[in-house]
Amino acid sequence: MNQHTHNHESTTSTGGLSAARLAAIADALTVPDGGFTVDPATGDAARTGYAVAVHPEYEHICDGHVTAEDLADYLIRTRHVLALPGRVFGGWCDPGTRRVYLDVSAVVATLHAALELGRDAGQRAVFDLDAATSIPVPPAPLPVVGKEPPVDPTPPIPAPRAERTPPPCPPGNHARTATSRPPSKPPAGGKPTPKNRPGSTPKRLTGGPRKSPTSRRSPKNGSPHSR
Repeated sequence: MNQHTHNHESTTSTGGLSAARLAAIADALTVPDGGFTVDPATGDAARTGYAVAVHPEYEHICDGHVTAEDLADYLIRTRHVLALPGRVFGGWCDPGTRRVYLDVSAVVATLHAALELGRDAGQRAVFDLDAATSIPVPPAPLPVVGKEPPVDPTPPIPAPRAERTPPPCPPGNHARTATSRPPSKPPAGGKPTPKNRPGSTPKRLTGGPRKSPTSRRSPKNGSPHSR
């Protein structure tokens, strides 16, 4: 295989990124916080939005200087993932460690969406293409601006009800209750009457009808009381 055939196959495997283009973007990785985000099919750079790595399983970390050949080898290994809709080729130089990260990224329109994707993928930062700077990914979800806090499901404790005083009765209309009637007492110094004497119900005498005390026999009939 001659050199011309090898260069043709490398260009085909790396899509629209030529060797000269790969060398140019490799130079961008020598600057702290430098990087690139390009469409591997056309070689065009993304210039607006937020770039975030969405395939951590294809992330490649380089401790030393990255060359155009290193970039070409990475494109060949990940070409099936980069062929997915919305995927771009990205690289970033960590300003703290000077390590270079190569990854398969996506470009989204809002910072909130980029940080959410970055946290889900375990990324340390996303890249603001408009400002050409990286933004750290917070460990906790960001609050949605304009969204009201959730309502406390615990209902408030009601205030104690004030006791109501019944209105006074109008004059001349005092209703007597069972508890307001004085107990019945026998008259002072007297004997209990049949009404208040317990068991005072008169019993009927036996032995026939009771005779009236005023009835007397006539003398003609031989009454024992006749004189």
